[in-house]
Amino acid sequence: MPRREIDKTRFTSDFNHMINLVILNSLGFFFIGFLVPIIARYNMVATALEISLIVSFQVLGRTISGAITGILTDRTTSRKKLVLIGSIGRGTSYFIIYTAIIINSLLLLGIGTFALGFMAGVFWVPFNTLIAEKSNKDNRSEAYGKRNSANAIGQMIGGVIGFLLLTGLNYFTINPFLLYASIPFYGIANLFAGFRFNREVDESIKFTNPSDQFTTHTASEKSDNHHKLSIVLGSIFLMATLLLSNINGSIAKPFLNIYVIETIESDIQLVTWAYLPAGIVATLLAPQLGKIVDKMRPAIGITITSTLGALVTWLLINSANIWIFTIFLLMDLTIMIATGLIFQNLLSRISLKSRGKVIGSGEFFQFLGSFIGPILGGIVWDLYGPKFPFIISIFVELSLIPFYLIVVYYLIPHIAESFKEEIK
Repeated sequence: MPRREIDKTRFTSDFNHMINLVILNSLGFFFIGFLVPIIARYNMVATALEISLIVSFQVLGRTISGAITGILTDRTTSRKKLVLIGSIGRGTSYFIIYTAIIINSLLLLGIGTFALGFMAGVFWVPFNTLIAEKSNKDNRSEAYGKRNSANAIGQMIGGVIGFLLLTGLNYFTINPFLLYASIPFYGIANLFAGFRFNREVDESIKFTNPSDQFTTHTASEKSDNHHKLSIVLGSIFLMATLLLSNINGSIAKPFLNIYVIETIESDIQLVTWAYLPAGIVATLLAPQLGKIVDKMRPAIGITITSTLGALVTWLLINSANIWIFTIFLLMDLTIMIATGLIFQNLLSRISLKSRGKVIGSGEFFQFLGSFIGPILGGIVWDLYGPKFPFIISIFVELSLIPFYLIVVYYLIPHIAESFKEEIK
């Protein structure tokens, strides 16, 4: 199959083909993420803590597999084989979740979400490593933005399919076997995409730019004690920042749709369709946000996104109606995308020989935070009320700023692939 050529100064010719396959792999993520807390709450009569545990099981799986897969990514001779295994595992997990919904089993739902999270780590760590290898370092955030865009397109398409099928069939039947038939379709799409990725993507094609060799070579050969200490201290604070960032991002996220239904709008279908514009924004803005982030100094970027994120979270929980809420949700998602691109860009630059381990370690701390966040949010929701997880999120977001400034001071001057302002 002929491959579509793109700008060789930014990405390899293989890059676009690889990114397009993300759409198929991402079809079910939004629908499952939105549906599982609601089904657990209203069909399986789960408490807020039980809902948070189910969500956390998915993140726990991703946390465990991220660190393991990071090591395997650097040692394996074929990273796309790991991507294939991850796709097969994700596809299988959708069938487990589908079965859990049909038989109304909270335990099996937890097992299915754990499997989905674990196999997602097996998929994304080698995939993100391949993205770094197939993109120019000066356009790395744009590269991850294109990945986010394809991911959002897949989620949006899958969400529309799932919700149309659910709402349409709801007029004729209450049989869960039919109502949630889109879920096994997502599983089949993952299996198809995994085998196609393994067959058609050439992992030997990597981005090379002669101008990168000098900065990369000299940066990697520094071995003095100050350099080593700076790398260690900077990495510790970076991982702590990733941990805090994902506690912030997940402490209220599992309960957001429930919060809207119980405090703003009781019509579940209206709430469902109010969420869809968020996917559209991610689809349109992710690559453009990546271009902006590539031109922005990391310290400035994280300061802006953290401050705006805290403000938008406060506005979200004080929204007067569902449409005002939707506007702030779109803003919140945009800020989250920009923050994620900043962190992903930095992780991909720290080391060349151990890029998989660094990305895997970053995933470990990111998803450890995403594991802790929902549990903390569920406890706070049950003890103090529905607004408190969001209030905590505001303070956590603001605490990211000093942590990241320390990362900038200690780590960035010593990374393998420097940023533009360091080269000038």
